[in-house]
Amino acid sequence: MSKIITQLKIGTRGSKLALKQTNIFLEKLKKTSNAKNFSFKIVKIKTEGDINKSKIQDSGYKGFFTKKIDDLLLKKKIDIAIHSAKDIPSKINSKIKIGAFLKREDPRDVLISKKNMFSKLPKKTIIGTSSIRRKKQIESIRPELNVKYIRGNIETRIKKFKNNKFDAIILAVAGIKRLGINYDKKKILDTSMFTPAGGQGAIAITIRNKDNNINNLIKNINDARTSIEVLTERKFLEKINADCDSPVGAYAKIVKNSINFLVSVPNYGNGMFIHKSKGNLDIPEILGTRVANLLKKKFGKNFLKGMDYKKTLLLTRPKNQLNEIKKDINLKNFRILCNPMLEIKSVKLSKDKIKDIISADTIIFTSSNAVKFSKNYLKSFKNKVFCVGKDTKKECLKNNIKKVFSANGNVLNLIKVIKEKIKNKKERLVYISSKQTTVNLESILKSKKFNIKKVVVYESNKVKNINNSILKVIKSNQLNFISFFSKRTAHAFNNLILKYKLKKYLSSIECICLSKEIEKLLKKNNFRKYYVCGNADRESFLKFINQKLV
Repeated sequence: MSKIITQLKIGTRGSKLALKQTNIFLEKLKKTSNAKNFSFKIVKIKTEGDINKSKIQDSGYKGFFTKKIDDLLLKKKIDIAIHSAKDIPSKINSKIKIGAFLKREDPRDVLISKKNMFSKLPKKTIIGTSSIRRKKQIESIRPELNVKYIRGNIETRIKKFKNNKFDAIILAVAGIKRLGINYDKKKILDTSMFTPAGGQGAIAITIRNKDNNINNLIKNINDARTSIEVLTERKFLEKINADCDSPVGAYAKIVKNSINFLVSVPNYGNGMFIHKSKGNLDIPEILGTRVANLLKKKFGKNFLKGMDYKKTLLLTRPKNQLNEIKKDINLKNFRILCNPMLEIKSVKLSKDKIKDIISADTIIFTSSNAVKFSKNYLKSFKNKVFCVGKDTKKECLKNNIKKVFSANGNVLNLIKVIKEKIKNKKERLVYISSKQTTVNLESILKSKKFNIKKVVVYESNKVKNINNSILKVIKSNQLNFISFFSKRTAHAFNNLILKYKLKKYLSSIECICLSKEIEKLLKKNNFRKYYVCGNADRESFLKFINQKLV
């Protein structure tokens, strides 16, 4: 009497790669002794990720390529489901389990480009990826590259690359190897910089939890080495509440009698935090849990959920000017921190000094603070006013001080404007300023025979300490940008760098200066990059921040 052959339905996506992986599974399964009691039918399933490709970029990948297949598994419309292990969410339905992993293919990423290696790609190269993990890794290593989202399966992405829609793309080695596509082995990316996604390169087979017959069939093809590696990765992802749509790398590799485990997570908007560890082969999931706990201790329990991946910008302006700057910065793109380098304090004026201001033929300002601290004495002032730049002029106009002439944010230009506009050198000029100035304007104008008096309305003292919270951010490489509006601010910062021995932490920070003179003072700090705004005023700074750095 002949045995009854049971037909098993194998659920899979219909892409060329998914079908290839299903055939790899069937070839392996048919070699086992139990397989002769079964026949197999491949059921192609269109998942949410196949139907609604445009939605992925907005909603993320969680379950997009697996949920519909596993739903059909639960409804017993199929008996076995084939997935790329990296697509399976870290937490799955309790009625489903991963019955086996096939031997893992190369889990690394590879660059597809016409000529250049990744490190040699020219600035502004358009590089395509559909992975937020790869995007963050690229931006961490080569922020000057232009990362763009690319849709489609492997063949579609390669076609877009060949049609010059992208200068380069990054793909998983495993996928292109299984499809028999040629690639340059020299362009395989180092896992220390491009840590693969958890499960990358592995094929996972899911089954119903209580289906003992299929479980007994499937377990015979499980690759023990791959299982240990991927379970370590998946446990780590589960414990930090990450999934395939998280910018997280997790790569476990068995070396001799232990597991080497490499993970990478976003470092508060400042690149990627890399951690290496080792664990025991016997209980691999303990290693995944241990590393997850370590990261949660460092970054917070739900650090991925709270991360918005904003860039962190440190403002060094005095307290009384910080709110004005902050309200005009696009907070969708930046996390703003503040540590003033100068303490601003008003100076009480004598009656004679007040009289000098009120009776002046011409007033000179080199800062908006000088306007703020003297505005009460200038309510009826109708004579000429000279300002060093646009911000000071704006402060004058705001306080109904009119007839204002402005230089281009530079004291030398201001002197030039004064010489052009004032022909009678007997005019009474009053220079309203801080007690501390970087340029002795009064002395320069006196040497040119102008009748000038200096009236000090405020002090700007250099701070002697950096806030502990800011020190922690700098030392933990969480700061992306720091801005400087004045030379005195730059001087104060340089003193504090020496005091706290912070120079070694500045190489990952980018410096934004309002002028070339400020940049020159800060060059010795070896910041990662220096920017100089188009003009030495707040408007130019805000334009640069909101348009150039996003």
